[in-house]
Amino acid sequence: MSVSSRIFKAAALFSAATIAIVSSGCSGDPVKQEIVTSITDQVQFSYETAKAQYMTIEEEAKIPASLDYAQSEAYYAPIDAKIKTNNISKNMKVKKGDVLFALDTTDLDFQINDKEMKVAAMADGVDKGYAQIELDKLKEQRAAAVVTAPYDGVIAECCYSAVGSDVKSGTLLCRVAVLESIFVYNSQGAGKNLRFGMDVDLVINDVDYKGTVTAAPDTAPSDASKDATTYCAVTLSDDSLKKLINDNNGITAVDAGWATIHAITAKRANVLAVPEKAIKKDGTKTYCSVLQGNEKYDLYVEVGTTAGGYVEILSGLNEGDVVVLAESTGNGSNNTDNKNNNKEDNEDGDDDRKPWDSNKKPPEDM
Repeated sequence: MSVSSRIFKAAALFSAATIAIVSSGCSGDPVKQEIVTSITDQVQFSYETAKAQYMTIEEEAKIPASLDYAQSEAYYAPIDAKIKTNNISKNMKVKKGDVLFALDTTDLDFQINDKEMKVAAMADGVDKGYAQIELDKLKEQRAAAVVTAPYDGVIAECCYSAVGSDVKSGTLLCRVAVLESIFVYNSQGAGKNLRFGMDVDLVINDVDYKGTVTAAPDTAPSDASKDATTYCAVTLSDDSLKKLINDNNGITAVDAGWATIHAITAKRANVLAVPEKAIKKDGTKTYCSVLQGNEKYDLYVEVGTTAGGYVEILSGLNEGDVVVLAESTGNGSNNTDNKNNNKEDNEDGDDDRKPWDSNKKPPEDM
């Protein structure tokens, strides 16, 4: 007699057994406990079960993110010099044309005057042309030594050195940003499942907002740098941006520098699904253990999307089928895939773990 026949003949002994069903959750919870007791040997089998049912399954990602300004202008010291004027502080609002920062250009003024006299005295020619280029470069440095606000905005970053302090060429003097250009981003690869154009929810300073993905790894070109393949960005909706600026001043949110992106990265509506725990492997195939009356048997199934702890069933089950999530005997042992049951039966070469491709019906007794 084969293992399969013995298993299902043994199941027939349970025909007079008492079956107690105890709900493991609130009303409507698909997961249940079913206890089957054999009259012959009083061995008790306990099954954690769920019903295959149509539902919407979805996977939500919570992505840590930072805030910054998408539109900004940074200004750096063009020369080694002392600070002459420093009228700014971080998060300060400024108006277009305001003088924000200035360096002492006394030495630079002297160089420019000297170069102007030399250029004026030179005859036209190549040498004078090179001298004029040098003069123009000095004048550009002098112009860059005085920083004025390019537009109404906010100071996103600034040099905190006091008037009279020395700064080196290349030192960041300040960065002026457009307040209305606030956006959210992650550059560490956590947004790998985001897609361009996806609508997402945002949480900034414990307040909910709405946004749209405007940069994601799926939009990075094939020859993009590694940084581009780990970068994602979200632009706030118009209403959310106004809310952020009005309610939280916007500046405060950016200065805190953190947000969370809540995105539905996978969603399947009205699909037949079971909990992930019900799905088992047989090589490259998948199957479920199904309870029908007092009998438990295995069915091959074809699966689709996995999301939110549930697996979409493409074929192999019907709505209402009771699938086994976990099982145990009265002695406290736990067995979710029959690996520990009937070990002695494996000696005859049969494998009682292998599911039967039975289209929901157990094999005939032999």
